[in-house]
Amino acid sequence: MWWRGRKRAAHEPATRAYGRLRLYADTVEDSGTVIDKKDDGQVYEVSWVRTEAAALDYLRGRDVRRERYYVIVETPVRNFGRDMIMIFDEADGTPIEIPPRTPLAEPAASATHCARCGYPVLPSSRVEFPCDGDPDCGHPWHTADFAQSAEEVIGAGLGYRCVTCRSAACRACYEATGDENRARTHGFVAGPDDERPKADVEIVHRLCWICRSPVTILDG
Repeated sequence: MWWRGRKRAAHEPATRAYGRLRLYADTVEDSGTVIDKKDDGQVYEVSWVRTEAAALDYLRGRDVRRERYYVIVETPVRNFGRDMIMIFDEADGTPIEIPPRTPLAEPAASATHCARCGYPVLPSSRVEFPCDGDPDCGHPWHTADFAQSAEEVIGAGLGYRCVTCRSAACRACYEATGDENRARTHGFVAGPDDERPKADVEIVHRLCWICRSPVTILDG
């Protein structure tokens, strides 16, 4: 998948060195931390712990809301990292898990970051419209959705944009909250002289975290 290749290209586990003896602590908070800033803008925040379990526990509790920022935790066996998408094995970028995102204290409108969790939302170039893209389908809101699965959308950092206030929203937050911010409607409401057949299925719309208008894909 695209994001696995990106991780392999981004990390430099064989060349990154700090010229100091590692003293592995029981927790990340008790260990030293190194901030490694690369010339290309990538930032690595590196700590070290004694066990893999401690490393994973720490990374599950960290939120990374910046692109090209990596929280790395080294252990005597292997190193783990977290970016704005997932926890991964630093050696080759293999995904380990996609942890839940901590919501903000209050929703915050942004055209580039999810209003609920504050994570960046990346633009998508793969857009699929319902009803074969027919603009006269009669839907109350003609919004686009992804052809990819939820896991693929979250793994690529893609998301949505409100059709009214333009606030961004990530797919991870909708998956985490179930039906909390969704609405269901039939395809259209037929008028007195409307001969089109009434839609026999409901259409599910995800709603903006700020104004509760429908959202469509955030594209380029």
